[in-house]
Amino acid sequence: MARSAIAPVWVQDLRAQLRSTVGPAFRVGEQRGKSKLDVRYSDGSRGTAVLPVQWLPAHARTIQELVERVAQQLALGRTLKQALESITGVTPQAPAPSAAADGRPLLAAWEAFGHYKVTRNRIKQQTWDTVYAQTGKRLEVIAPQVQDAKSLLTLAGEAWDPGMRRRQTVLQHLAAMCRWAVANELLPADRWTPPPSLKPFVGDRDTRRADGVPLTDDQILKLLEGLPQDEAGHRWRFAVQLMAAYGLRPVELMHLRVAPDGVVWCLYEKRSGGGKTQKRQLRALHPEWAEEWELLKRLDQGEQLPPFGGGVAEAARRYLMRHAVWQQLAATGVTCYGFRHGYALRAHQSYGLSVRVVAALMGHSPETHQRCYGTWTDQATIDSALEAAMRYRKLTQSKGSG
Repeated sequence: MARSAIAPVWVQDLRAQLRSTVGPAFRVGEQRGKSKLDVRYSDGSRGTAVLPVQWLPAHARTIQELVERVAQQLALGRTLKQALESITGVTPQAPAPSAAADGRPLLAAWEAFGHYKVTRNRIKQQTWDTVYAQTGKRLEVIAPQVQDAKSLLTLAGEAWDPGMRRRQTVLQHLAAMCRWAVANELLPADRWTPPPSLKPFVGDRDTRRADGVPLTDDQILKLLEGLPQDEAGHRWRFAVQLMAAYGLRPVELMHLRVAPDGVVWCLYEKRSGGGKTQKRQLRALHPEWAEEWELLKRLDQGEQLPPFGGGVAEAARRYLMRHAVWQQLAATGVTCYGFRHGYALRAHQSYGLSVRVVAALMGHSPETHQRCYGTWTDQATIDSALEAAMRYRKLTQSKGSG
């Protein structure tokens, strides 16, 4: 049997396994979608047989086990035909094609893509299980409807608004999988070669979206009281307390360190068109929250935070949306960034800090701060500022008259 000069990775791995377990006399390949076995006997003659298993990455383990059992039967003096007849009664059979199973080759290609990425050290297993997990779940939903690369990207993106980062990431994963699968002959190039640009499928974010909604102190405390007292509730309560007290981006929960001098640092570096943010010292607003909740002590002792599968913000959204208090807040436009927005508003209204100081506390530039938070002029903010101005005027007038 002629061996392809450039065999797919899963085929190379399968053949390597068989060489180590049954030797080079047993070779496997593909014939009309099924697995084909080629056996070279000691006298130089050959025997071939089509195995009752489809030639797919998902069935690599089944193919290997079947060939190993055939080798055992041949060692007992049976012919290749007799060996297969004695085994096929217990060998798992490939399922018959059906309309509902049209997506199986695509799902098998996805699994093979993941195996390649992990075993070739392109990514860690944890990254596949978390970062790529949402892409895999979306693919499971749409696979039976997909006909080619373009329909794959179109359907996959419909789960998220145009321009969203998650939509872009999922489409990047799927396009990379298609390119790899075509290069390794798992999917036909004429249907599964992705377009050179993903921009038409990702779309553009609506720049007219409303500004982020800040959470007030009362809303934060009410939410904390409403979380359950089980293990998950305790872990998420800790996460919420950290985001609220220190004004963290959700992802920054994974980058907190306590220095020997007792200072809390955020080591997260955010890259953007304007450069890269630097690590920063965190300061709680309100300080009494950090003391009452013992945040420094709990961080220093390594208290467990919740698992963040699929990303911190998405994991927080999924958990909080199970609870009525958050559902009411979300209906007003609040997101997990509301804790950070609340910190910014608190820094200005309750503490009178300047834009430059608050921007440094939050780890972004004054320009970014002004752009993101400069439009918060609701009626309560106006009333509060005017009341402070009136008090200041009375104070200065009384001093001048004395």
